[in-house]
Amino acid sequence: MTLVVLAFTLSLCIALFLVPILSVVARRVELVDRPDDKRKLHKVAIPMVGGVALFLAATCSTLLIPQLDAIWRPVFEQFDSTVASYTPSRIASRLTRALVVRESDVFQFVGLLLGATVLLLVGLADDRFGIRGRQKLAGQFLAATVLILFGYQFELITVAGFDIEFGVFSVFVIYAWVIASINSVNLLDGADGIASTIGIVMSAAMTVMMVYQGKILDAVVAASIAGALLGFLKYNFPPAKAYLGDTGSMLIGFLLSALAIRCTFKQSSAYAFFAPIALLAIPFADTLAAIVRRRLTGRSIFAVDRGHLHHSLARRGYGPKASVLWVAMFCSATAAGGTMSLIFKQSEYALVSILLVGCAMLFFRIFGVGELQLVTRRASSAARSMMRVTPSERPDLLQSAVHVQGERSWDAIWNEFCLFAEQYALDKITLDVNAPWMHESFHATRRRADARGELNHQWFAAIPIVSNGKLFGKVEVLASPESGVTNHQIISELLQVVGLVEASLVEENPAPAGTDGAPDEEAA
Repeated sequence: MTLVVLAFTLSLCIALFLVPILSVVARRVELVDRPDDKRKLHKVAIPMVGGVALFLAATCSTLLIPQLDAIWRPVFEQFDSTVASYTPSRIASRLTRALVVRESDVFQFVGLLLGATVLLLVGLADDRFGIRGRQKLAGQFLAATVLILFGYQFELITVAGFDIEFGVFSVFVIYAWVIASINSVNLLDGADGIASTIGIVMSAAMTVMMVYQGKILDAVVAASIAGALLGFLKYNFPPAKAYLGDTGSMLIGFLLSALAIRCTFKQSSAYAFFAPIALLAIPFADTLAAIVRRRLTGRSIFAVDRGHLHHSLARRGYGPKASVLWVAMFCSATAAGGTMSLIFKQSEYALVSILLVGCAMLFFRIFGVGELQLVTRRASSAARSMMRVTPSERPDLLQSAVHVQGERSWDAIWNEFCLFAEQYALDKITLDVNAPWMHESFHATRRRADARGELNHQWFAAIPIVSNGKLFGKVEVLASPESGVTNHQIISELLQVVGLVEASLVEENPAPAGTDGAPDEEAA
């Protein structure tokens, strides 16, 4: 146990020492995040050094601890025995376990170091130069492949007494787990201190799990990650003086997903499978909500919006520091459930903790309400279409409108487009508003129930809605050539309606004097 605390402290001190030095270097090599007028709310360029600090601090601490143990093992054992004498016997036996480094452990941790190095280089390239999404994904696949080649695999899990064997398909499960973990943490790195806090909670819970299981070497690694992130949080806590960057946020997900494979998934029991899922429940939920939100509103799943958890907290009126505390509380609740699940060997603890946190966020309208409405309305529409058995039961029009984010009313604008669709007998019209800088997202669709023509017998047009030099969204129309009105006339009239809408938006959101139309935003 002493070694775990020492690893945490050593990594913490290294990170505290490194971040200011790395920040100076980062500014000289232009490894900084510069503000813009669309997504980034900070006022000045911020160095993105969290990933490098995490990598160096955690690596140095992990490598030094076995050396220190070899030199001062009698001292550490005496200290562990003293602490254990004041604790219950069940816990004491776990606090006095010695550090054991096997040849297989060295092999797997070399793989972890190589995979982390790959991801470090990919993240640095993205932070400094900006690389394409497919290139970043290729780097993530390569890092996951390194883990698989170095033995990070499992073959089966046992659920309710039944063995589920993955066999060769376990490779695909590993790829999915690692890449999902990397990107879910990466997506939540959109506000000061959020991803760092999530990483601290997850790695601390992982440390407890590993200590309980007697896997001291793995506990040392997890504690080193927690210490490095806590040291970095001093500079990343709102208002941030340093950022994780994609390098840091990807490394957090990668390292913890790898430790989960090595230390929990391999136990093959359901509780060991659900425990790490509970640790990552909040990042996973945020990613799932983003996919649902974007997919059901017709946007690319890679589209930018302000629907993530920290954005929702900001819209509820919570400041940056309060948002960090809320996220820490949510993550701690699910992490506690995951830890209890592993300790008591009952997967119900993990599942119940996830369910309770999810229900609490929905009940208090903190997160996920708009996404739930989208899913509910889509499911309701599908159910109604399956239940209709005669044409007489079919409504003339099918409409839905969901205010996914924000407080502004879009009903008047939507009504204008609905009147236009009725006037020209359009088969379908869709209004999609996505204004991240305003925290606004609105999606509405109106279509004729009897419009069932083949796509090659219909024509389609999409008109952007632009105001103050910003793209607010778009309106899409689908019509049949047999409607009696030429497509040129419909598009011409639609452009006039869009022009009126854009004019109304200019009046409501005038550009501040001396700016290019961007609202005066405060630093995140």
